[in-house]
Amino acid sequence: MIDKDYDIIKKDIVINASVDKVFSALIDPEQLTQWFPNVATIEPRVGGKIFFRFSKEVTKEKKAHDVIGTIINIIPNKELSHTWNFTTKPDYSKETIVTWRLDQIDKDKTKLTLVHSGFTNADRLQYDEHNEGWDWYVKRLENFVETDVNGSNE
Repeated sequence: MIDKDYDIIKKDIVINASVDKVFSALIDPEQLTQWFPNVATIEPRVGGKIFFRFSKEVTKEKKAHDVIGTIINIIPNKELSHTWNFTTKPDYSKETIVTWRLDQIDKDKTKLTLVHSGFTNADRLQYDEHNEGWDWYVKRLENFVETDVNGSNE
């Protein structure tokens, strides 16, 4: 039996929305809070800071969780990469890297690839929880952007 690798989480999804629409949902705090954290601050430039707060109602835990990071790379409508560090979960104090890659397939169709890297086999709990969380959030992003594209998002 081969042990599972715990170094990289990767999610691929095709979203029925333009690449600029998807990219905006990744960098605009007002849009981010519609599908991702409850509070978002992002400075969309290399070296810019990010701050995400996930409320305890969302996390279903006793307290809210905060994530801080720094943008490593940003290419409009192509890529957003930033560090990811929980400040409120001591067990998750390791800094990892989240990269969102966008490829335009068609005018209103985008391939999104999310890569969350920097885990080790010692980070199994953190890896598993993030893996499950990313499944949920990538789907929320897809639903948010596709609903917005169809003009029925209020």
